[in-house]
Amino acid sequence: MNPLQSKLLEMLTWLSSYLNEKGLTYYVMGGTMLGAVRHQGFIPWDDDVDIIMPREDYEKLIEYLKEPVDHYVVESVFSPEKDFIYNYAKFYDTNTSMTDPAKIPVKRGVFIDVFPLDGIGNTMEESLKNYKKIDFLHGLLAMKNCKFRKGRKPWKNAAAICGWVLPLNRKKLAQKLDKKCAALPYKDCKYVGYLTSTYRTREIMEKEIYGTPTPYQFEGITVYGPEKFDEYLTNLYHDWRKLPPEDKRVSVHDFVEIDLNKPYR
Repeated sequence: MNPLQSKLLEMLTWLSSYLNEKGLTYYVMGGTMLGAVRHQGFIPWDDDVDIIMPREDYEKLIEYLKEPVDHYVVESVFSPEKDFIYNYAKFYDTNTSMTDPAKIPVKRGVFIDVFPLDGIGNTMEESLKNYKKIDFLHGLLAMKNCKFRKGRKPWKNAAAICGWVLPLNRKKLAQKLDKKCAALPYKDCKYVGYLTSTYRTREIMEKEIYGTPTPYQFEGITVYGPEKFDEYLTNLYHDWRKLPPEDKRVSVHDFVEIDLNKPYR
């Protein structure tokens, strides 16, 4: 493990223990779940950790950690900080520093992404219909947050330019999007998902795929993930057992000013 991965593992160990102590349900998700199953830890070239929680438990965590416990804190789109424009929560280690060079750079600490698991419908047809309303708002927010960059695909830079001229407040837009995602009660829906994922409709799946949080080994600790791991990973990645080409084995993030020993607050 590299130093950043070691710090993330330390944070995940604390967070998993805290959630278990509070009786809150979580699942490792996305690349973290893929790493747990395929590598029993981090994907070697990965540098983040993602978890997802049913909406009710997600909102409880935000409330419990809105003020630091030990040196950990959670921020969400409803936190007062004006520069926090993500439509999901982040679990920060306040004893570290890191900058996410977005359109508006966000200077905080090393973090774990915490996503809400929301209900979206009781049939796939209904779910896809409901998703369209969310996808429209998410597209607007993506344009507002998109950063112009040389060498980027032309359509992405065009979106960045459009985002600058749209007369929308990104924080209020993110809050509106979050409320739209939470509109249907999780417990009443057969289909659920993280509804603003880059995987889009591939994230929409039957709730039973998540099922009972199931233990998996991750760098020597026990974490909890979806019960039907093969169905979950196949939905997202298709042939998930196959490693990507070597030139694709790189981080997708561009964090800067990382200091694992300097508090950001």
